[in-house]
Amino acid sequence: MKEINISKNITNLRNKKGITQDQLATALNISPQAVSKWETNTSQPDTQMLPLIAEYFDVSIDYLYYGDDYVYSDIYNKVYEKVNSHSQMSEESYKEAFTIHANAHHGICRMGKKNDIAEGPYHIVNENGLSLISGRGYSALLTRDFFKYIDKGTVELAEKILPSLAKKNNILVCLAIISMSDISIIELQEKLGLDDNTLREALDELITTNIVIEKQSKHKSLGFTYEICDMYHTCLCLIFATLEMQRFSLNGISCCMGFGDYPVNI
Repeated sequence: MKEINISKNITNLRNKKGITQDQLATALNISPQAVSKWETNTSQPDTQMLPLIAEYFDVSIDYLYYGDDYVYSDIYNKVYEKVNSHSQMSEESYKEAFTIHANAHHGICRMGKKNDIAEGPYHIVNENGLSLISGRGYSALLTRDFFKYIDKGTVELAEKILPSLAKKNNILVCLAIISMSDISIIELQEKLGLDDNTLREALDELITTNIVIEKQSKHKSLGFTYEICDMYHTCLCLIFATLEMQRFSLNGISCCMGFGDYPVNI
């Protein structure tokens, strides 16, 4: 259980703000003696006064009690309840989670841009990690420590799928399939405008590497339909989304500290 120490926390906040007990008393419309009693722990603010003190110092009431804004369990519960107020896996729940990450992103760069998410990318990278977000619907947070756990298994996976993704038509086919699950070959032709041989060549290579799965449609008129293998689906979505974000940033990524502070060299 965290120790409650209102007197110490008010004293620390006042000193950090660089004001006297008299100035704090004037701001709160109380007597200087009342502030003195708080800080010497002779008495404590009543419950009606706590929100006024918290608002003045721009902290939470929890901070006044414990010196921390929230314990992690409180943060988890608040985030969970906020996202869970929408239907499970609904579009609204994703948007809510995205907004929460946007606030975390702006917290990393220490700029108060709550709910201000531009369409272009906001990008922060330093020795501790990477945070990237765009109002178009992309967000990522990566710590540098993550790379400590990448081993040869990841290299072998990359070696297996990346050569197939290095070909333009294969990429187009993957993107078309991702945009429309269980897409038929007729729908692929209409969407991509590729001739039969070119489309078949791309599909065969992607099927051979197990990136794409071909299956008989329940509707005989459609023939075969295609979907991305579950093992690679999330990976491909993130790869293509990240590349799209990078394309937005060819002349340098704008970050919350100002455009061009973190240029990207291509």
